[in-house]
Amino acid sequence: MADFHQEIERLRDEIRGHDRRYYVDATPTVSDQEYDRLLSRLKELEAAHPELVTPDSPTQRVAGEPIDGFQTVEHARRMYSIDNSYDAAELGEWARRCFEAVDPEIAALEAEITALGAEHEGLKGKRDDATTRRRKEIEDRRLELAGVRAERLAWGEEHGYPVDGGYTCEPKIDGVAVSLRYEEGKLVQALSRGDGRRGDDITANVRTIRSVPLTLSGKRPVPEVVEVRGEIVMPQADFERVNAALVAEGKEPIVNPRNGTAGTLKQLDPQVAAARGLRFIAHGQGELTGAPFATYEDWLAALADWGVPTNPLTKACGDMRAALAYIDGFATDRAGLGYGTDGVVVKVGRYDLQEQLGYTSRFPRWCMAYKYAAEQAVTELLEVDWQVGKTGKLTPRAKMTPVFVAGTTVQHATLHNLGEVRRKDIRTGDTVVIEKAGEIIPQVVSVVLEKRSAGATPIEPPVTCPVCGAEVLIEYDQRRQNDITSYQARVEREKKAAEKAGREPSEIPHPEPLSELDESGRYCSDPECPAQLKERLIHFAGRSQMDIDGMGEKVVEQLLDAGLVRSYGDLFSLHEKRDAVLALERMGEKKADNLFAGIEAAKQRGLARVLVGLGVRHVGSTASQILAAHYGSIDALTAASEEEIATFKVDGAESGIGDEIARSIAEYLRSAKGRHVIDELREAGVRLEETAADRPATLGAALAGKTLVVTGTLTKYSRSEIEGLIAQHGGKPTGSVSKSTDYLVAGEKAGSKLAKAEKLGVPVLSETDFEQLLAATD
Repeated sequence: MADFHQEIERLRDEIRGHDRRYYVDATPTVSDQEYDRLLSRLKELEAAHPELVTPDSPTQRVAGEPIDGFQTVEHARRMYSIDNSYDAAELGEWARRCFEAVDPEIAALEAEITALGAEHEGLKGKRDDATTRRRKEIEDRRLELAGVRAERLAWGEEHGYPVDGGYTCEPKIDGVAVSLRYEEGKLVQALSRGDGRRGDDITANVRTIRSVPLTLSGKRPVPEVVEVRGEIVMPQADFERVNAALVAEGKEPIVNPRNGTAGTLKQLDPQVAAARGLRFIAHGQGELTGAPFATYEDWLAALADWGVPTNPLTKACGDMRAALAYIDGFATDRAGLGYGTDGVVVKVGRYDLQEQLGYTSRFPRWCMAYKYAAEQAVTELLEVDWQVGKTGKLTPRAKMTPVFVAGTTVQHATLHNLGEVRRKDIRTGDTVVIEKAGEIIPQVVSVVLEKRSAGATPIEPPVTCPVCGAEVLIEYDQRRQNDITSYQARVEREKKAAEKAGREPSEIPHPEPLSELDESGRYCSDPECPAQLKERLIHFAGRSQMDIDGMGEKVVEQLLDAGLVRSYGDLFSLHEKRDAVLALERMGEKKADNLFAGIEAAKQRGLARVLVGLGVRHVGSTASQILAAHYGSIDALTAASEEEIATFKVDGAESGIGDEIARSIAEYLRSAKGRHVIDELREAGVRLEETAADRPATLGAALAGKTLVVTGTLTKYSRSEIEGLIAQHGGKPTGSVSKSTDYLVAGEKAGSKLAKAEKLGVPVLSETDFEQLLAATD
């Protein structure tokens, strides 16, 4: 037994050493095959001697059965967000505030100015000559000190606002923030940021990340309790590998590495997380017992000694001139890192000065993130095709000469709608500037007019559906439509006012007629269009809707091409066509069984998921949750009048459903098509009721009691994702702006809701502002 025990301990130490050399030192000394051989031998020995297995053994990264859910836990120390800017001058202003607050010379000047002010106050009411002379001396000295202070600030500006201990610059990693808690050197808990005060316990998944040490050890003593904070990322190579595997299995690919990281950390089965190749990079500290560290640089050195990976690109900068030089250099270097970054974080290096600078209600005052503008590239627009979505909307998509931008090669970009095309005067054959909105979605920003060729041709919109040939319906900007429809009413009101006042009516300017510039969308008029059916089924099966595992875009296409599915109801009888399903290309027994199991599980998702899955126009996840919670069943909702749906209240306040959503859902449920779909789902055994257990859990109370409206085109979130976040953090997402609205979250082309919010004085948030609000306590 002793020999086995010694070999097990030797293997554990050897494997931990290899992990350290690979993830911390970046100097691996063995091949992957040799590493796997060592790990296999350790597993073999532990299997033979289970009494010797310990929780911190390298074999125990993935241990136990899938978990049932995630517990929300309070952070020992709050996890703040970081304030950010895209402007070097604004970053300089932040540095000036830091310099002004911690510079010893300015502190001495201000102390004397304050003392003189107090003395001056004490002389009030006295009129003797000595007091008068003293007042004059004080005023002169205060003016002199103010001048010296101004000179010191000017010196600070000239020298890059240096602070004692300097600044530290490091890449701003586009990942998921976590806090790792070690007690007596052992990893005991990993929490997500959550709302900053409370986060989800994701320990089981974080333990699978090989760059996260399960035990801290080194030459430096390890505190009894130490929390290491940092970012978890999915490297680009692993993102591409995971997506290739998902597509091969007929599942939906991950949108981007950050979404993939967040989704992986919320998997209930740690085996999934273990296969995703996530990495951890430390950048901060939470709770810490024992003597504090003097500087951030000291802290990073301790982490490296304990085997925690830090960013090797972190650099100490004596002043802001050096920091700005780092930012300029990193703008070029970041493309080759292999993981996502979107800027540079600049921190005051000394911890005592950080404490002196303190915090706002949302951010530390001692650090600032400089974010790079979206990367752009120039390419040629070759042709435009029109894609048909689940609601029948036709969206123009540009096909371009492939170009590398923001880490990937881009060949297609959205053109949004014809109005956007005409406003930017985009033509086939043009040289265009593209960028990734939020570094995710490629879009055409502008045309390089000086490079326009004689052969560039205007983009002609389709008048019939490119898939089924049905007539195309045109939608125009709502504000312009309102101007035109209300014109005659305004004329009549002016006539009556003039008649009452005994004057000639004033001329009301006639609004310009609607044109292609006002067009906001084109729609296929045929609800049975095959393209719509495909997109509707993909949407119906999606994660945020019915969450049918194994039913991605490729599988939907196969099922449609084989004639196995013609409606939602057909999905739930698919198991009866097992042989035909197995005959599909790359559809084995296991894959088919997983698909059938996913379809069966979808029957119990509840009414809200069914409603959003049906893809009824204007009815997103928030409206679906509100409707399902209020009516409780599809029968009650169908029986309600359009007016009732538009005007019902929740907890005494407007529900936010409004006329447009009410009209859309009522028309759908009463239409022959809607009734047929509901009957099919009912017959298939799909649950069309909603219970409290179906509603999403609340993650925190950052938005408690707040009403938020989301409008415009978002870049970081889908509409359902951001509205889901609002609800999960205690807020109430609604569809219309009113006096009771606390915030409007506005993306691009926000339209009438933005105008109404500004008129009512409702605070308007960008997506970044919204993320920062989630961390707020006030």
